[in-house]
Amino acid sequence: MKLSMPAGLLIEAAIAGGVDGDHLVDVIRQKNISALSHIGKEEASLLNFFHYAEENWEDIVLAIKNGYMFKFITIRGLQNLLQTKFSFKEKEHFKIDDSWLELNLNESQLKFLQSRIPDQWAFVKQENSPFNFRAVLAHTQKLV
Repeated sequence: MKLSMPAGLLIEAAIAGGVDGDHLVDVIRQKNISALSHIGKEEASLLNFFHYAEENWEDIVLAIKNGYMFKFITIRGLQNLLQTKFSFKEKEHFKIDDSWLELNLNESQLKFLQSRIPDQWAFVKQENSPFNFRAVLAHTQKLV
């Protein structure tokens, strides 16, 4: 199942805010903005998401219940995902540049990202760095 970046990020924000599973499905079905007011998204973003969900209902439900992958995610989208899902803070947990992100990941965090992030991003193990991984656009990474 593949979702747009805005839809996936909003689902992750809801889950991080404690609204998940069947409860999240019900909130979306009822277009209950107040149930998601605490996740820090603007009302217009929520309304756009509800409209998207209405048009793609089966995909949204399957994504919430079974997981999904982003169709495409930008470096800023990846940054947003790290901050939302893992409460990462820039400079403390990751360093970002125009085309890469250095970060410390444990095994479960790496597996989560690899399950959600399209093949456009590669997570390269680093040695002799304060960060144990570098996320780079896959086409810029030479494969050995």
